[in-house]
Amino acid sequence: MASDSPTTLSSAVLHERLLARLRLRHLKLIDALAAHSHLRRAAEAIHISQPAATQMLQEVEGLLDMPLFERHARGMRITEAGRLLALHARMVIDAMQVASDGLAALAAQETRALRIGAIEAAIASVLQPALTTLHAQHPKLRLFIEEGNIERLTTGMRAGALDAVLLRQPARVPDAHRFVPLRSDSVVVIAGIGYPAAQRKRLRLSDLADSRWVLPPTHFAVRQVMEAAWAAEQIVPRPHAIQVLTPQLVRALLSQPDVVVPVPRTVLDQLDRSAVVELPLRMNAPIAPLGILYRTDNAVGPLLLLVDFLVAQAKKKA
Repeated sequence: MASDSPTTLSSAVLHERLLARLRLRHLKLIDALAAHSHLRRAAEAIHISQPAATQMLQEVEGLLDMPLFERHARGMRITEAGRLLALHARMVIDAMQVASDGLAALAAQETRALRIGAIEAAIASVLQPALTTLHAQHPKLRLFIEEGNIERLTTGMRAGALDAVLLRQPARVPDAHRFVPLRSDSVVVIAGIGYPAAQRKRLRLSDLADSRWVLPPTHFAVRQVMEAAWAAEQIVPRPHAIQVLTPQLVRALLSQPDVVVPVPRTVLDQLDRSAVVELPLRMNAPIAPLGILYRTDNAVGPLLLLVDFLVAQAKKKA
C-alpha cells in the first residue's frame, strides 16, 4: 500500500497511479461489485475465482489508499469513493464497447453503429417522428439509442461512450463541441378535458386561481417561466400535493378536474391529446430548444449524415 495518506494525495498523483497501474480487469470487477454488492456473485459475473477477486479489490484499494466497499455479513456496501470509481468504470467499459463495435464494423466493411443519447422530450419530439423516414432513406445507417438525463448523457459523450446527445440547448456549449437546434419550444399550461374552463377561448392566469398546480422543481426552465409570470400578475399558485414530471403520471393527475400543469410544448407529443387540452393562455414563454450536441472533430461520416438529416426534417416542420 502506498504511503501517501488520502488527505494529502493530489489529483495529479492519483492520475499517474491510475494510468500506470490500474487495469481494465480492475474496472470490470468494480463495475460488477457495484451491480451485485457481493464478492462471490461479482466474481462469477466476470468469470474469475473469488480469491482472485479479493486480491484484485485489495490491489485497487491499495492503489487509491481508500476503501471502495465495506464488508458486512450479507455482502458489501459501496462507499462514496467506490460509487465514483464505479461510475467511471462503467463509462470506460461502455467506451470500449463503442471501440469494439467500430473495429468489428471495419473488419466486416460495415458502417459502425452510432450511439446516440437522448432525453425523453427529444425522443418523442425529434427522433420518433423521424425514424421511419431515416431508415427508409438510409437503410445502412445503424443507431443505438439510449435514453437518460442530461448529466448522465453528456458525461457519457465526454467519455466517448456516446457519439452525440439530443437535449435542450445548454447554457454554455463546451469547447470543441457544436449544438444544432432542431425544435423550438415554449411553456404551455395543460389540463384534463374535464377542466371547467377548458372550452373558453381566452384565459388569464388569474382565472386559474382555484386550480392546483403540478410543478417541476425550481431549477427547471418551465418553473422559472411560471414564477416570472405569477410575479408579474402578483399571483400565488396553489401547489398540488403530488409533484411529478413523468408524462404517464401527469396524465393520471389530469383526470382530476381542478388540476393544471405547465409543461414544454414538446411534452404534448408524449400525451394522449384526446384526454388533454392546452389552455388558451397568452404567454410569451420560450424555453431552450431541443437539438443535437456533438464533438466537432467527430462530425464525419454517419454522424454528419444523421445531423444533416435531422436538420432537413426540422426545416420541413418549421
